[in-house]
Amino acid sequence: MIARTDFEGDPNVGAFAVITDRLVFTSPNMSEKSMETLERTFNLPFLQSTVATMNAVGIVSVGNSKGILVPYTIRDDELASLKQESEVEIDWVDNKMTALGNTILANDQGAICHPDFDSQSVQKISDVLDVEVVKSTVARLPNVGANTVVTNTGAVVHPMATDEEIVTIAQVLKVQVEVGTVNRGSPYTRLGVLANVDGLIAGSDTTGVELAHISQVLGFV
Repeated sequence: MIARTDFEGDPNVGAFAVITDRLVFTSPNMSEKSMETLERTFNLPFLQSTVATMNAVGIVSVGNSKGILVPYTIRDDELASLKQESEVEIDWVDNKMTALGNTILANDQGAICHPDFDSQSVQKISDVLDVEVVKSTVARLPNVGANTVVTNTGAVVHPMATDEEIVTIAQVLKVQVEVGTVNRGSPYTRLGVLANVDGLIAGSDTTGVELAHISQVLGFV
C-alpha cells in the first residue's frame, strides 16, 4: 500500500509516527483522517502516546521490531502507559540529544547514530534495539535519522551523502541504498516518509518522480 498525504496539514509525515514491521507508534491526538490513513496503509497494532507532551513522536523517538527508544524528557505517566501497552521493549536514553528520530537511524539489522552520543547511550541503543550500532554522518551532517528513511529492504538518503557514508549504511543496515528527495526536493527523507516492508506514506508535496524513486528503492515496484 502506497499513499501520499499530509498529517494535520503538514507534509512532514515522518514527524508524526514511528513505523516498524510490528507496530505503528503515534500520538493519540492525531485526527481521525490521519489515523485512518495509517491504519489502511500499515494494518498493524497501534501504540499511542505523546512524548514529553509532544505529538511529533517521530522526531523524538526511534524504533525497530525489537524496541523503541524515547528521550529522557518523557513523562513518567507516558512511559508507564507505553510499557503497559507495548509488546516490544521501550526505554529512554539518558542523553541531552532528545530528538532521537533525527539522530538515530535504525532497522532490524543495525543502527547508525549521531557521532556525539556517548558510549553509555550507544550501549542503550544497542541493548533496546538489539542491533550493532555505528557512529556516522550522512551528507557530513550528524542528523543521520532525519537525512535517511530506511526499512528492512532499502534506504533513501540525502542527495549529498558521500560514497563512504552510503557504503556504511549499506553494510550496517544490510540494505540497498540510493540518494533521493521528498516533498519537492527536501533532502530530509525520513521527515517526509513513513515506511516499512509492507507500506509507504509520503508527504503530500512529493512529486510523482520522487515517489516512484522512493517506492523502487524501498522495494515496492
